[in-house]
Amino acid sequence: MSNKAIGALAKEVGDDWKEHAYYEDVERFMPDAWKNLILPVIGGCDFTTTVDLAAGHGRNTEFLLPLARTLHIVDINKENIEFCRRRFKGRDSKIRYVVNDGSSLSALRGDSVTLVYCFDAMVHFDSDVVRNYLREFFRILEPGSHAFIHHSNYTGNPCGKWMDNPNIRNFMSKELFAHYAHKEGLTIVSQKVIEWGGHPELDCLSLLRKPNPPQRIGGSYTRRDGMLLVLAGAHESAKFTLARPGTVTLEAHAHAWCGRLVVKQEGRVLATFEVNEEQPQSKPCVFEAEAGEVSLHAEDRGDGRSEAWVKNIDIEWRKASAAPQA
Repeated sequence: MSNKAIGALAKEVGDDWKEHAYYEDVERFMPDAWKNLILPVIGGCDFTTTVDLAAGHGRNTEFLLPLARTLHIVDINKENIEFCRRRFKGRDSKIRYVVNDGSSLSALRGDSVTLVYCFDAMVHFDSDVVRNYLREFFRILEPGSHAFIHHSNYTGNPCGKWMDNPNIRNFMSKELFAHYAHKEGLTIVSQKVIEWGGHPELDCLSLLRKPNPPQRIGGSYTRRDGMLLVLAGAHESAKFTLARPGTVTLEAHAHAWCGRLVVKQEGRVLATFEVNEEQPQSKPCVFEAEAGEVSLHAEDRGDGRSEAWVKNIDIEWRKASAAPQA
C-alpha cells in the first residue's frame, strides 16, 4: 500500500479523535489501569527517552512524565497537542511536542528512543498503519529497547468497517501483530489478551524488543547461508566485545554434526552448551557476562562431533537501578 493510502487510513481514524469527550470520561480509570495492567508489563523497561504515541489529552503522559528524562508527546491532531501544552505548562521542560501524520515518526532520530508507549489508541488503527508504525519503532528504538503497545485482538469483521466493530476496534489479532513485528525485525517479549468494555479477549497488550546484536564479530570462523557464524571444529573461534555487563542469548542451530558450544571470558569458561540433536532445531543458549571480550569455541563431545552453528546473538544489558514503583 502506498504512503498516501496509509496516510488516508490514519487520518480517517485521527479525525474522529479531535477534542473527543472520551478523553475526559476515561481519565478516572487511568490510575487503576496503570497499576494493574500497564506497570506489571513495563516496570523493567528503560524510560530514559520515551515516546507517548497518540497521546490524546495526556492521561498516559501523567504517569510517564515522572519516569522519563525526555518525553516525546506525539499525536496526529494539533488540537490534542495544544491541549497537552496547556495541561503540562510549567512542568514540561523535558517534553517535546510532535504533530505527526498518523503513521510515521519522522521527527525522531534513529536509535534514539528507549521506550515507545501506546495505550488505548492503536486499538483503532488500520492493520497497514500498525505495520508502518512497527517499521518506525524498529528505526527509532535503541538496540535492546522496548515498545509497549495496546492493540486490537478483534477479527470478527475482516471485510467491514472499524466503526461497526465492538468498541470501534480495527481488524487485528495477537498472532497477526506478532507476525508483523517479526517481519519488521522486532521480537515479542510478552503478549497478554485482555477484556475491554465487557468484551472478552477484545484487546492485547504486547511488549516488543529491538534485538541488540554485537556490533562486530571477530575471529576465525566459517560463514554459511542463514547462519551468523559456524565453528567448523576446535580450530575455529569467534569473539565479540561487551561494552558493559549483560545477559547474552545465543540462538544455536543444533543438529547431529554438532558437539558442545563453549563460552569463555578472560580465559575462564562462562558456560558450556550441548548442541547435538538428532533432529535439527533452534536452541537458546543463555549466559551472563561482564564487560569485555567474549569468545566462542566448539568442542568434541567424544564421538567426533565438534561443530557449533550460531544463528543469532542478542545482548540484554544488565540494569543498574531498580524498576519504577507504582
